[in-house]
Amino acid sequence: MADISSYIEYFRQLSIEHKEINGFYMMDINEILDGLRSTVQFPALILENLSGSYMASNLDNPLEVINGGFLIIDHLKNPDYFQGEMALIDRMKEIGHQVIARMLHDHLKCEPLAEKAIPGFDINSVIFGVIGPVFDNDYGCLFSIKIFDTIDLEHNPLKWI
Repeated sequence: MADISSYIEYFRQLSIEHKEINGFYMMDINEILDGLRSTVQFPALILENLSGSYMASNLDNPLEVINGGFLIIDHLKNPDYFQGEMALIDRMKEIGHQVIARMLHDHLKCEPLAEKAIPGFDINSVIFGVIGPVFDNDYGCLFSIKIFDTIDLEHNPLKWI
């Protein structure tokens, strides 16, 4: 099963190691809005909250399907500069692609943190879209991912009265 704290730490580490990402934030709207008024470091990686479901069509090999993702955004100083907006979005898309490429690399190489954070990462599940303007004239790309992981759904009577 994917470890939520490892998932957060993994993306925090990616944002630290990437030379162009200057800030890491969680998708807590209050953190973002407070930070945008003062200290957000751009370009930023904003980690989305997780959601998920279970799949067990024949009750063999049940899966946990985790939906996650991240935003890569930057601030556009001049809100009326369309060419600047397009250049910024292209740059954020490229940074996001680099993050996805690193995730695939780490997954295929069985890196220890990636094994706990993104087990069953499937490159075929990745989708992205352009966003903006959001927050305070910020633009970028939203990358959505799915992680498929086997899960034990055996009933444990010791956990029940």
